[in-house]
Amino acid sequence: MTVFNARALAALVTVAGNALSKRLTVVLTALVKITESTDDSTDDELRNAVDEAVQALLSSIADAEGLNTLMLLLLGW
Repeated sequence: MTVFNARALAALVTVAGNALSKRLTVVLTALVKITESTDDSTDDELRNAVDEAVQALLSSIADAEGLNTLMLLLLGW
């Protein structure tokens, strides 16, 4: 993932609305994998962009279906 992709994803999830809950599992899993795979030698800008995308994603969940999906996903990890 590039810095541009992470920032674009952060912008996209803020306007996705209820459609976000259908793809929440895929998007959040991908972002977490990038976060877990980054080590000290990775670009700090990429790490910050991915963190901002995760924060934007979590703050954009507004419906009950999205919250349910998020809770089940987090409990499954």
